[in-house]
Amino acid sequence: MIKKLLILLIWVSAFFSNAQEVGLPSDFRQHNLTEFNSSLMNPVHSLDRNNPQSIAFWSRYQWQYIDSDPSSWILNYTRKINDRSSFGVGFIQHNTGVFHNTGGLINYAYRFNLGERMRLSFGLNLFGFTSQLADDRYQPNHPVLLPQLQLSDAFVLQFAPGMRFEIDDFGIGFSSDNLMDYNFNTNKGNSEIDEKVFMGTLDYTFPIQLFNGFDGAYLRPMAYFRSIPYGDMQIGVNALLSSEILWVQGGYNSFYGVSGGIGGRFFKQVSIGALIEFGVDEQVKQKDPSFEIVAAYHFGNPNKGKGEVVEEMVVDKMEPTKKEIREAKRLSRRAKKNRESELVLEVQREKNRQIQERKKADSLLEISGFEEKRKVDSLQQMKKNIKSDEEEIIERKRSEKAVTQVHYEEVHKLEGEKAGFYLIVNIYGSNKYRDLFLEKLKERGINAQFFFVPKQKYDYVYLERYDTLRDAEAARDSKFYGKYSERIWIYRIISD
Repeated sequence: MIKKLLILLIWVSAFFSNAQEVGLPSDFRQHNLTEFNSSLMNPVHSLDRNNPQSIAFWSRYQWQYIDSDPSSWILNYTRKINDRSSFGVGFIQHNTGVFHNTGGLINYAYRFNLGERMRLSFGLNLFGFTSQLADDRYQPNHPVLLPQLQLSDAFVLQFAPGMRFEIDDFGIGFSSDNLMDYNFNTNKGNSEIDEKVFMGTLDYTFPIQLFNGFDGAYLRPMAYFRSIPYGDMQIGVNALLSSEILWVQGGYNSFYGVSGGIGGRFFKQVSIGALIEFGVDEQVKQKDPSFEIVAAYHFGNPNKGKGEVVEEMVVDKMEPTKKEIREAKRLSRRAKKNRESELVLEVQREKNRQIQERKKADSLLEISGFEEKRKVDSLQQMKKNIKSDEEEIIERKRSEKAVTQVHYEEVHKLEGEKAGFYLIVNIYGSNKYRDLFLEKLKERGINAQFFFVPKQKYDYVYLERYDTLRDAEAARDSKFYGKYSERIWIYRIISD
């Protein structure tokens, strides 16, 4: 109640001092964050959208020129612990319009795999900051001491949890900026129940193919709502078009207006971008534009080329037949055991030996002929299966259906690699992390391999290669026959 009175007094004072002044919402104003530092929007985004491992800076200049003091900024380091968890630490400064908050944050997120297609993630941002009055235009008459002013210079802990549910490339998220908080000056909660900030999101990621030089591109539209204390609920949309070279984004927020931004990536490690936002609502359209600037450094090894890849080919090996060798050794041992004996007995034994040899030779010929026929039949059946498989793929494409479930890619030819369907489990632009991943799989009894895709400039790690799509789908749907529980998708090389 005390905090509400203080906020009301400051807003009333601001209103009478400048009738055109618009109250600034108290949230982080992070609705335009799409990649770096987007864990400020929902803590689970440190698992993927913060581009871990990276250190990133974001600042927002609210309704003022770019050389003015920033309204909000954050410097954040994010790192993945493993395939399912991540953490981050950062320094944040935020002006709510009433309070000026300065401090740090800790982030942690964890993902649960709920089968082949579904994932559920939970995360938490823990903020610790000092909170000072940002607007001191209201001064009490001495010697009256208002208890409201005790809120200034306070130390506050703030808990911001979030969750996200994903089915393939569709995601739904929910988070709160201040679900729980504690003020160490007042020894109680820092915000009332009706001062909580909540956010819900719906998004979908579309992998797309752009023109040459823009590999690994995707389009991610998102719709969201934000509940703001003492203000109307904000409803908005934004869309991000991202590639390895640059990104472009645009959006609309029912309070702040329309926005557009662009950024570039340099040397595969440095990213720099900017965004501008214009008010369109009657309340804020007379305000100066808001600016956002983002800069990030991604830790990794960009100096990777095809020459560093050890070419590995799967060679079909036939088990050698050892029966003839064993038979020859047996006959040799028998020959060495010949002893002097009566000529008639020796001749008889030799005749018996020859008879046995002929029988065994006939048996070997029969077995050999059967094996040869079996191999020919198997090869003919495989050719039939491949032809049927190809016809099914063509029919799916003609009907504008997905070739297969989950993610799928194909290339006409990849030098040094055999045609077929590969079960992909990860892609890497760094030899170090690729080899660590392969070693982990080997410890689990999985002899995974990889091939290099020049167009994407990535190594694709795969579990196995199959001649037909149906065999690859069976292995994928069975989680590689129970050996690998993470996400698996199919990459096809059409011809040798």
